[in-house]
Amino acid sequence: MSQKYSVKPKKNELAKVRHELLEALISGDQTTSIEIVDRLVEKRWQPAFVYVNAIGHCLAEVGVRWHRGDLSIATEHRATQIALRLLSRAQDSYAPTRRVGRRAIITSVEGDNHLIGGLAFADLLRIEGWDVDFLGADTPIESVVEIVEQVNPDLIGLSVTIEEYLPNAAATIAALNKINENTVIVVGGAAAGGSEAEEALKGSDFHGSDALEAVDWTQKKFGLSDTSVSLEVMLSELGTTIQSLRKDRGLSQQDLATGAGLDRSYISAVEHGKQNVSFATLKGISDVLDVKVTELISGPA
Repeated sequence: MSQKYSVKPKKNELAKVRHELLEALISGDQTTSIEIVDRLVEKRWQPAFVYVNAIGHCLAEVGVRWHRGDLSIATEHRATQIALRLLSRAQDSYAPTRRVGRRAIITSVEGDNHLIGGLAFADLLRIEGWDVDFLGADTPIESVVEIVEQVNPDLIGLSVTIEEYLPNAAATIAALNKINENTVIVVGGAAAGGSEAEEALKGSDFHGSDALEAVDWTQKKFGLSDTSVSLEVMLSELGTTIQSLRKDRGLSQQDLATGAGLDRSYISAVEHGKQNVSFATLKGISDVLDVKVTELISGPA
């Protein structure tokens, strides 16, 4: 994750935000809810705190109050719709700073109409540089199998919020393991951490109700910390940066190649992430583009 959004709020600040956001969600005040989330982004809060510790926490509290009879179902539905808009706004604010060359499919299991948890997990993976297909809620088992066979993802994320649907989660896991037992399956949601989950979800690689723990486990599983990105991904990002800077300056590949003393075909291979480069070559390219070598490596600020 970019250091631009690296702030971890203090406990008292987080508690204050939760109180304000919860009140706004319950009263149906979409404007104030959006202002609160925008303020958190401006303060450079880590995405996980916005998605899970703020929006997710408040929506869970709304659910608790509805189950307790303190809120009407209409109020709960309204709060959920506002929360969906907040997640969309957060996604627009937290743009990925890299691509990791991994693909995931995320969905709620068949019968489960809750989609907030799965959407948050999908967005947090996108922010980390994953390519993500989010299918929404209540996806039939055969439909999940069909798209997995088509796409062949590195990761499948299943969300199950209510224990009633744990058998559907188990059936989905069994069907997916028949396709490819090496595909990583992560199951999240409130029911994934419940007492009945251990046996039902034993065919998965990870299960639990903590979304942040799931993201952290996934990143470690695939070796995708900021210091362990593969050479393939690094070259792809380098090529994209060079191509973008070249086009911004109105240069053709031949212009860049001539200025740097290289062949045009070499520049083409670099821009497509197919060519490893030396420091001397990077220096020549950076001189033509009038940027520092570090900007080519890290990308434009």
